[in-house]
Amino acid sequence: MKRVSIYVFAVLCLVALMLFASAPALAEKPLTTLTFDEFSAPANGLSFNGVTFGFTSDDANYGSRGPGSTLYVQDPSLEGSSFGALTLTFDQPTTVLEFGVARSCSCTLAPGVAVELFRPGAHDRSYKVITTTMSPHGSFAEALFSYRGPAIQKAVVTFLTLEQAPRFAFDNLRFHRGEG
Repeated sequence: MKRVSIYVFAVLCLVALMLFASAPALAEKPLTTLTFDEFSAPANGLSFNGVTFGFTSDDANYGSRGPGSTLYVQDPSLEGSSFGALTLTFDQPTTVLEFGVARSCSCTLAPGVAVELFRPGAHDRSYKVITTTMSPHGSFAEALFSYRGPAIQKAVVTFLTLEQAPRFAFDNLRFHRGEG
């Protein structure tokens, strides 16, 4: 009986050690990154690599030329009119959303962009709205948007202060695939 108890204890310790050693690997899921250099196409209705893009007009293009190479955006990028809203709908919920955004002015835009986040199943009610100030870098205002938190299924990016910066470029979209 004593041998069985020692054996069971040893097996449980080994299992616990294996779980503890693999915990960082389980927590660190790889991110998907879209750099918009894969092809060129109108953005509205485009589905690619786990995300569907929507735009409220036809003036946004995946794989287009924008500001060149800046701090957070490098050509090609998703480029379009700031007078529309960009929707990102993920095939699977994600707990990470990051992207670079540039606007066509050498000015501070406070705020320059608003990102409305929607949880899975909440199509009409947003979970959170995050606004981001954009700072001048060369001849463009830029920002890095970064969200890590509860799972979201959709994000709507709205460009603010329209008259000052009528064009936008969006690049380096990062998110988890296969969350939840």
